[in-house]
Amino acid sequence: MMKKLAQIGPKNADICFYLPNPPRLPTNWQASSNLNIEELITLNGNHWRKIFVIMAKIVCPTSDWRSYLPKLLQQDESIHFGKTTLCPNGKIHIVCGQQSAQALSLDVLTEPQSFRLINQVNQQICLLPYLDYRQCPNSTIDALRCALEAH
Repeated sequence: MMKKLAQIGPKNADICFYLPNPPRLPTNWQASSNLNIEELITLNGNHWRKIFVIMAKIVCPTSDWRSYLPKLLQQDESIHFGKTTLCPNGKIHIVCGQQSAQALSLDVLTEPQSFRLINQVNQQICLLPYLDYRQCPNSTIDALRCALEAH
């Protein structure tokens, strides 16, 4: 039997991703366990591989996202599923897709392959399309990285 959680990653992460649905987790997985991205990809398939790759491309401190991918969600990022409020400790909130934006009572994006930054005191909210290559291509990721680095 597979477990589902409301969050994956450190509880006090500075970068919080918001998605509508969690991946399936191994039955022996615990929140305190070291996260194995490859195991999650094997269990959940290509859809989640794409999500994790896009996340790594967004948050990787260098351009070497491939080396960063195994470290994803073990450092300073977390994913929250079905949340209705932003995480209080987060500094950057990356809201992925219409469903997540609506759950958080935020405006949804209307332009395809775009993003919108909302700057608030001590935090940034970034509205993104769902993490899929068609909706969130490399050009959008690169522009988002530049915008986040500028703030």
